[in-house]
Amino acid sequence: MPPLVGAVIGWLTNYVAIKLLFRPHYPKKILGFTFQGLIPKRRKEISRSIAQVIEKELLNSKDLGKALGGMDLKKEVEQIVENVVEHRIKPAKIKKIPLVGLISDNLTTQLKHLLSKEILLHLDKKKSAFAKSFSNKLDVKNLLASRIDKLDSHKFEGLLTDFIARELKHIEKLGGVIGFLIGVVQSFIFYFLM
Repeated sequence: MPPLVGAVIGWLTNYVAIKLLFRPHYPKKILGFTFQGLIPKRRKEISRSIAQVIEKELLNSKDLGKALGGMDLKKEVEQIVENVVEHRIKPAKIKKIPLVGLISDNLTTQLKHLLSKEILLHLDKKKSAFAKSFSNKLDVKNLLASRIDKLDSHKFEGLLTDFIARELKHIEKLGGVIGFLIGVVQSFIFYFLM
């Protein structure tokens, strides 16, 4: 009997301890004492730590600036110029103008080519300065921390437990195993040494 009781007690205490990490979400007064889950109580501190680790180890503004600086925008620029020339200049209207209408197809093609070339030339010159300015102005740590702070308590708990759900279940089971082993030792001591 002691091993079974020990297993139940070990599992139950670990289960309750894990739940108390997250609950209650908001402070509750019980018998004059205020209780709140450890993680909700330290939520701001935890969100800052998560954001700091992500910025330091995984993704920072310099990485984003480099990615932005390395983008090839040729197709996008050509598509924008195509749309502007077709919808703003309206080649169909140009065709109706005497003499110009005869060369309008060649004119619009040349205009698209020249505009695309000029825009890409200026973009290439400014891209590294833009990427550097972007990386200087973007504060990944504070951006992440503010996004985490905006999560409601249940979503925040879900975010954390999604990462460690298996490990928490193992801790619960481990409590049961340790309780069982303690019960075996108690039984051994009680029956064989007494």
